[in-house]
Amino acid sequence: MTLLPHASTWHDEPAQRVIGGAGLTALVVPGRGAKIASLRDGTGREWLAQPGPTLPAPARGPVSFVDAEMCGWDECVPTVDADVLDGTPLADHGEAWTTPWTSRAAGSWGYDGRSLPYRFSRRVEPTGAGLELVYTAEALADTPVPFQWAAHPQLVAPPGSRVVLPPEVLHVDGIYGVEGRQPWTDELARVDTVPDGGALKFWVDPELPVSWAGLLTPDGAMLRLSWEPVLVPYLALWVDAGLHSRERVVALEPSTGSREALSGSRADGRCQWLRPGLPVTWSVHLEVSPAT
Repeated sequence: MTLLPHASTWHDEPAQRVIGGAGLTALVVPGRGAKIASLRDGTGREWLAQPGPTLPAPARGPVSFVDAEMCGWDECVPTVDADVLDGTPLADHGEAWTTPWTSRAAGSWGYDGRSLPYRFSRRVEPTGAGLELVYTAEALADTPVPFQWAAHPQLVAPPGSRVVLPPEVLHVDGIYGVEGRQPWTDELARVDTVPDGGALKFWVDPELPVSWAGLLTPDGAMLRLSWEPVLVPYLALWVDAGLHSRERVVALEPSTGSREALSGSRADGRCQWLRPGLPVTWSVHLEVSPAT
């Protein structure tokens, strides 16, 4: 499909609107780390958490993620947890979300890394069924660069919502709110299981690459993210029932690293390596199934 981004605004900040198949529409704010600030389907349903009544200025530099606007879809690059890699500090949730991105082409924005020598970009393209997010990373050094990306969409999860995973997922590894390996059960999948003010974070077994995950709402509508597991081998899930968020949200987090911190992923032998002269590209497809 032909990409036709439209100039728009979000809370008086410059934005770009991309309309995909089935009316799925993304609103991108380049000045806030190319945050996808809104993701509406053809019925008008808003899938992403929105900011509170007072919108803070765009975050800059190494600041705490939870002190920012806590809404929309951000990209975590080149780490999720704050980290120190070979003496270099890496900021909380990375630096993509605190960096103004610049236009690279129609529907594409990117930036050059500050902490590590890399270049990162994301293109938003319409597809027949929804939208495709196309990511590219490349080394800006003469030697390989350790790297990690994770999506961080804060999806609104009304009462009765469930996380849906492929049937081959039989257990998950809890790291916050639940510890150790746990069976993947209907109770764990239900967002309402997390008590008010609590949160839950777990990873799908890194030995079991999966290709999709979804959020199913009580009326039967589902937002489904899918990707190629050879390129994106790992998946984390975050459920926030008011620990940091203003409403219950779920983050489906496909990732190119197996841990929260880049140093941990590298120690596991499961981080991404950017080779000089060899850009790497991967995609995440977004589709919405209508309410039943």
